[in-house]
Amino acid sequence: MKNNKNKCWAAYFGNCEGEITAEHLVSKSLFPDGIVFVEGFDWCKNIKKVGINSLTRKILCKKHNNEFSILDSEAKYAINCFAKGKTERPIDGLLFERWLLKTAINLSIDSDFHIGIGFTDSIKGYPSPYAVALALGEQPFAYKMGMYFLENKESFFNNPTEQLMMPMTMNNEIGLFLFGLRGANILLSLTPNDHEVPKLSNIGLYKSLPVDVKDNKPVYRPHSFTNMNIETGFVNSVEFSYT
Repeated sequence: MKNNKNKCWAAYFGNCEGEITAEHLVSKSLFPDGIVFVEGFDWCKNIKKVGINSLTRKILCKKHNNEFSILDSEAKYAINCFAKGKTERPIDGLLFERWLLKTAINLSIDSDFHIGIGFTDSIKGYPSPYAVALALGEQPFAYKMGMYFLENKESFFNNPTEQLMMPMTMNNEIGLFLFGLRGANILLSLTPNDHEVPKLSNIGLYKSLPVDVKDNKPVYRPHSFTNMNIETGFVNSVEFSYT
């Protein structure tokens, strides 16, 4: 993205307003005292422990930064639900899915990878017009792209302050993005596919995956899944809606 320095990554549709603001690559409000583990980019080819406050860049205009706040709000609710192992209301799966993409784009800016496989007019280290339209909610995810949950073989405790975020690449394209969030392991698929769910064993960095997710089955947009309450150890159901 060398030629897009200090440019809003959502600028394709010409509706930017305000100055380019400093954006936390991973929403700070979700993990105010926490850290993330990131792997797979030039600056962290091996897994790297990173403080949330250090992940800040000027990559969005004020208007788009504000518009994405609804995604941050829903993601905060979702991740709190993952930790509690239950929902008070169904999580808005479409908003949460867009937050996953926004975060994947934020982390991938200026990298040596295309964001998504086969997206028209894509360039390395910058989202294509289609990826921007998906993040803004102007187009729906198609071809079974979007959010997949990795079914846990057994319940386990997860450190609530440590999150995993990792691109899974094929050649020079990011086909999947793995998120480990408060006991929930989630794939964002940017690989168009009408029939089959993503196969982790076919993706780069497979050997680096946590043992507890390597062979787990990806489930596309589940309406519910079970998760352990991090504090009590009780298992409950987390609900999603996609309307």
